[in-house]
Amino acid sequence: MSQTVLVTGCAGFIGSHLVDLLLEKGLSVTGIDNFRTGKRSNIARALTSPRFRFLEMDVCDPRLLNQVTESFHTIFHLAAVSSVKLSCEDPLLVHRNNVDGTLNVLELSRARDVKRVILSSSAAVYGNPSKLPLDEKTPLNPQSPYAASKIAAEGYLRAFGNSYGIEPVILRYFNVYGPRQTCSEYSGVLSIFINQALTNRPITIEGDGKQTRNFIFVDDVARATYLASDAHQAKGETINVSGSESISVLHVARLVISAVESTSSNIVHLPPRKGDLRDSISTMAKARRILGFTPQVSLSEGLKRTVDWHRVESCSP
Repeated sequence: MSQTVLVTGCAGFIGSHLVDLLLEKGLSVTGIDNFRTGKRSNIARALTSPRFRFLEMDVCDPRLLNQVTESFHTIFHLAAVSSVKLSCEDPLLVHRNNVDGTLNVLELSRARDVKRVILSSSAAVYGNPSKLPLDEKTPLNPQSPYAASKIAAEGYLRAFGNSYGIEPVILRYFNVYGPRQTCSEYSGVLSIFINQALTNRPITIEGDGKQTRNFIFVDDVARATYLASDAHQAKGETINVSGSESISVLHVARLVISAVESTSSNIVHLPPRKGDLRDSISTMAKARRILGFTPQVSLSEGLKRTVDWHRVESCSP
């Protein structure tokens, strides 16, 4: 009998790729999503598997405990509002989803004797540090309500680990991109750039574009997340998950124009985004040591795959 796991946010950008990988590995998967940003098409392949069970519901719903009655070896908690911009516009919404939702999932894990809970956190928790590259000991300095909500979620997970014996693992994702990422004003920058270029609109950069990032392809993120469920040494650890290439936002905008082969998209600078980080560059030493993980998809290859996907898929959220 295969191991059974739960994925919250299973129809979302990262969650749906994780579900596909878990099913490929032979696990039985229960997925939860409310389709706030996730899409049913993202889990179309999973829905054909006899080892996938889907529940359409909100992780903030107080009925979660009554509706999810089975036991799980691991919970992968990815359900969240992941937009800095939206968090600055509506911090209460983000708190409800990212903090209250996490607490509800942790109560479920306690009630069902879940062994390990893996939380998808964010590089945003570091803020604008005085030293790069970032490692897991870098002090936390949230610059947005989104970052604060992730710090609170991390704190609750550690507390449940200390109080109830759950094995907590915190993964801080850096600048994830790839197929299935929605395109809207709240999306990741690469998704926005690609869709602007594909429709021959200007590429809009908020700020001077000299902000630096480690972009990481979604398949690599799914693989790192899966590895965190099985690595004994990951218990109780916080681990950065990032790409290995540092690049400025301005340079990646030029790469997108080239990859799309847009003949009319030019780069336009807008005022800096509130809560945005200047530099988000990580070391991957801990991920290599504990998870045996290094990214496999280069930025050029990942960008090509992402552009190809956006050419044929609707960019509506």
